[in-house]
Amino acid sequence: MVKFYRNIRVVEVGDGYLTGARGYRFYRFDIETGVWSYFGKISDWKFALLSRFRILSRLFRADVHFYTTLQIGMPVCIAKKGVFIYNEKSRNFEKSFHVTRGTRPLNICEDADGNIYFGEYFHNPDRDSVNIYKSSDYGRRWEIVYTFPAHSIRHIHGLHYDKFTDSIWVTTGDLEGECLIACTKDKFITLNVILNGGQEYRTCNLMFYEDKILYGTDSETAVNHLKQIDRETLVVSELAVLQGSVINSLRIGERCFVNTTVEPSQVNTDQNSYIWMYDNVTGGCSVIAHYKKDHWDHRYFQFGWCRFPDYTADDDPYLYFHGNALEKIDGNTVGLKISELRDKK
Repeated sequence: MVKFYRNIRVVEVGDGYLTGARGYRFYRFDIETGVWSYFGKISDWKFALLSRFRILSRLFRADVHFYTTLQIGMPVCIAKKGVFIYNEKSRNFEKSFHVTRGTRPLNICEDADGNIYFGEYFHNPDRDSVNIYKSSDYGRRWEIVYTFPAHSIRHIHGLHYDKFTDSIWVTTGDLEGECLIACTKDKFITLNVILNGGQEYRTCNLMFYEDKILYGTDSETAVNHLKQIDRETLVVSELAVLQGSVINSLRIGERCFVNTTVEPSQVNTDQNSYIWMYDNVTGGCSVIAHYKKDHWDHRYFQFGWCRFPDYTADDDPYLYFHGNALEKIDGNTVGLKISELRDKK
């Protein structure tokens, strides 16, 4: 069974509801009644206006880059040039952090104690120092909690909470020696580098199991793979060869989903964006969907890829994803019933 939501991006899957974004406006979908209801907007009139027109939102990157609901029930999101927190009284997402280097961080991470973090993501040609920020009051105030020294990394790809070890993992890029997979168990008083090297450790997302960690590589200069790290030995092994770089991935129950990006290079030549599924029960990997890049020039109107929402529901029966710069699904959300997924190679 396939669900299709036109002109809306599902950004969160909760228990009995979906959260969707249409431009800079947010809606809540009650799965039982099948009704969408408006509940808030991002306070930024300039980019809100651009976000209303799909092609302009792609050109100016005026869209919601990340969304999640914190443990206390308060939504937070990332949009262009800022981190925004929800004011229930005004029904507005108000900017709590103004991004001065780059346009936005790639994600927000929350630990078990309700602290939230993000890492700087900017072009950084001179390899300046790069900061990780922390908020102990749900995004109202931010402080630098860790700094990578100059010439150590280019930028931070993501921060990810690991419930099995109560730790936060950090992934960085981009060139040889700048690609780290590291973790902290003491809220960044110390940071332990687990893996350090080149494109083999360049990744944006980590997916955690009790005995292993999965990730897809994010490289335009090397063949990309779905890989796993054995927690006990730290041995890295390859599970599948991928058609392109990976920006977005997700774990739902015993399955992981990885999306390849149409990012043209001498290595990445495929004009389709593929969704791969890894089954932890069988250990198998397979392609479950693929979509062709649309005709708009990627240099201005973005690479072709699928965006997965944030899942606050533990084990939803559907895999949802939003199409970006892909034929037939750009600007729309697709939902696939996980139990019906089959190899589409």
